[in-house]
Amino acid sequence: MSLSQTAGPGRHGPGIGSGMEQMSSWSRDIRFVSGMVLLLFAATHFINHAIGIAGLQAMEDVQSWRYWVWRSWPGSVLLYGALVVHPLFAMLRVAQRRTFRMPLREMLQIALGLAIPLFLVDHIVGTRVMGTFFNLDESYPAVLRRLWPGLATNQTILLLLVWVHGIIGLHFTLRSRDGYARWRDPFMLAAILIPALALIGFVVAGREAALLNRSPEQYSDAAVTMFNQNVTWAKTAFYGLVGGFVAFVGIREIRVRTTRHITVRFVGHGVRKLTPGLTVLEMFRRFGIPHAALCGGRARCATCRVLVLDGGDDLPPPGPNEARLLRRIAAPDRVRLACQIRPRDDVQVQILLASRLTGKTTSQEVEPDSSVGKRGLTIIVADLRAFSAMAERQLPQELMGLLNRFFDEMAQAITAHGGRIDAFYGDGFMAVFGVEGSPGRAAQAAITASGDIVRAVEALNREFGAALPLPLRIGIGIHTGEAIIGSVENESLGRREVTVGETVMVASQLESATRRVLSDVVVSEDTIRIAGRSYRGTTQLKVSIKGRDKPLTAFGFASAPEVARDDEDETAKAMAKPDAADADPADASSGKAENGKAEDGKGRGADAGDVIAEAKVREPVPDGALVPSAVSAAEAEASSAPEAEPGLEAEPARKDEPARKRKPPARKPARDRPADKA
Repeated sequence: MSLSQTAGPGRHGPGIGSGMEQMSSWSRDIRFVSGMVLLLFAATHFINHAIGIAGLQAMEDVQSWRYWVWRSWPGSVLLYGALVVHPLFAMLRVAQRRTFRMPLREMLQIALGLAIPLFLVDHIVGTRVMGTFFNLDESYPAVLRRLWPGLATNQTILLLLVWVHGIIGLHFTLRSRDGYARWRDPFMLAAILIPALALIGFVVAGREAALLNRSPEQYSDAAVTMFNQNVTWAKTAFYGLVGGFVAFVGIREIRVRTTRHITVRFVGHGVRKLTPGLTVLEMFRRFGIPHAALCGGRARCATCRVLVLDGGDDLPPPGPNEARLLRRIAAPDRVRLACQIRPRDDVQVQILLASRLTGKTTSQEVEPDSSVGKRGLTIIVADLRAFSAMAERQLPQELMGLLNRFFDEMAQAITAHGGRIDAFYGDGFMAVFGVEGSPGRAAQAAITASGDIVRAVEALNREFGAALPLPLRIGIGIHTGEAIIGSVENESLGRREVTVGETVMVASQLESATRRVLSDVVVSEDTIRIAGRSYRGTTQLKVSIKGRDKPLTAFGFASAPEVARDDEDETAKAMAKPDAADADPADASSGKAENGKAEDGKGRGADAGDVIAEAKVREPVPDGALVPSAVSAAEAEASSAPEAEPGLEAEPARKDEPARKRKPPARKPARDRPADKA
């Protein structure tokens, strides 16, 4: 027998819960919009203060523009309407709470909101109200002379209260948005600079106003009486309203504690009996059950979602915001947001995104890392070729020493261009670009870093060439797109940054494609386009990607990528000629002979200078021993590599030319060769 069957029929009307959720939805939107209006007014007001650094006259000039906006008929209605609506709906939000166990930042925001009227009422009455009824001068010089220096401390406290309250609300509202991570640092910078500069401007202008040679203002008894009365009435009305809400909450708590109780089963966290009316998220907070709540219970994220195992039929249907969010994440039927459901009967729920349990988080709310999100990133996946065959011929100590040196060089190449290595695995690694900065710069940095990687491998060949059975060769795949970035944490392994998504998979498949097209680097067309640059020595390819119907256009680099000069735009030409994807890479490489490229027998274009450098490494051969050439290394690698992958259209054309002869390696010019031995 289920819990819902033992509880009997529901005791509430079918539309009450849904109506409450709909009211909570639109009241939250009104509260946010009105808060944004007040924060925008405060920002313009504080920026006007900051202009005081340049002098009183500059403040007056800017204030005329600000008055044109906020003292117009629409601006006044918007401002004073928000000033009344925002605190009213904020108190309504607090009164709807069934538990006052909450994160510290929510307690701080509520406390700041209650403290603001203590200072704000005096400021509004002393400027706008008195200026309207008694024609009191509201210019900056006059107001600053009244405030400086006697009321400077009160004004400073008011500025900080208003600004911190607004920034906390805006930050925790936007932090669950995917695009907020990109603007978080500029947002925080502005959040610090605006009040700091405003206070500096206030001090500078206040001192200047105090030095003005003006006669002191005279106030009539009627003006003083009206000021005191208005301040008293306004503060009494506000805090009387707060007292009314407190009384309402107290009466409600007494009433619900004397009525019936419901049974709520939390899978893995026991059974609790409590009065109905709380949301499931509030139940988690009351009983200290670790949970996730990124948006703080505003139906803007899905981190608090739960699976309703029993009693779901008695719950009201999802409200508009909850239904929209559940559709976005394609949630199953019995999945609901814990912050939006208020059980009236027995229910059983299971947390779906449970927070990691540690000694520090067993009795408090654990919020997910705010850095988690989906961003536009450039991914590099690199892997040493034929490394398994090399490992069979090397001593373990030598192999580990080579790998340590290899990864040191790779880490330097990545970090030098602003990238981050997410993972080392065996003989390869994955790196991420674009965690900070624009996507275009990230794509450029990734391609440039790939060139440094190729050159670093060539340097390792020159250093370890005599000790290696095969020259080191590396394959690099680069792709740009949306990826999910975040961190995972384990008590034994610690905290690690991770990047997942289709973009990582595509970069990995592009790296695999380098084996079949004999290119050191394969870069997707998306990365080239976002980088906004043209590169030399590219071969256009079509690569089939798992899960995609159409092949991906990419460009292969036979060596380290180099930016094309203004008079050569080979990448643009290749993109303009789609048929080039069906051409043989050998033909494409031989066609670049005019640019100083030589062919190595596998169709891979190589600089003549590189061939000469390799010949110098291979010259000292002790006792007639043979060091494999670049051609034999490629043959050994091809023999150990898996069968040809589908979807690489630059490869089959090679079958039509079985009689093509390999060209001998480039020889040194006679003037550079040592004299023939007798």
